[in-house]
Amino acid sequence: MVDSNSPSACKNAQIIEAAVDEFQENGYAYASMDRISARASVSKRTLYKHFESKENLFRSIVMELAGRFAEMQDIRYVTGRDIRTQLLELAWAEGRILMRPDVMAMARMIISETLRNPALAEEAQGKVDKTATFVRMIEDASADGQLNVEDSVVAGQEFIGLIKAKAFWPMLFSGSVVSEAEMTEIVESAVDLIMSRYG
Repeated sequence: MVDSNSPSACKNAQIIEAAVDEFQENGYAYASMDRISARASVSKRTLYKHFESKENLFRSIVMELAGRFAEMQDIRYVTGRDIRTQLLELAWAEGRILMRPDVMAMARMIISETLRNPALAEEAQGKVDKTATFVRMIEDASADGQLNVEDSVVAGQEFIGLIKAKAFWPMLFSGSVVSEAEMTEIVESAVDLIMSRYG
């Protein structure tokens, strides 16, 4: 395991931050490895030592973003435990991630590629979309009799959609992130709506 405070890890983070800015500003096709090395204040040799190509760098950013959402994969339904509490915990797991400026900057950069490079964007979306975690929770809760859901895929999409409609999409365009107080309201409202529809 690489020490996140090691010089190599710090350079890596520095380069990724610079690349996010470069890709977001100029798009993948017009992004320049020269400008990325300048933005990151590293030599081109150092840049290519960490990332052998622009494509490799872009994919690394996608994996970095996917890693931010990895903790959500560990959230599982617990039989018999209060379902509202579990839905709140799941919603907050998503909400905490969406409150991070670095996550939103990476998401902005990846989404900006959707029209420019649909194949690359589709691959990225598959790695960072955590709707399946919401679907699994709802499916298991329904099987346990705590929710009454006919289509868990639709319900999972509705649940995560309620959060993203206020905490992700508007912020994507505004360049900001929601506050903790705003996220509290968003999370509780989303859970209340799911409970009133499927509880």
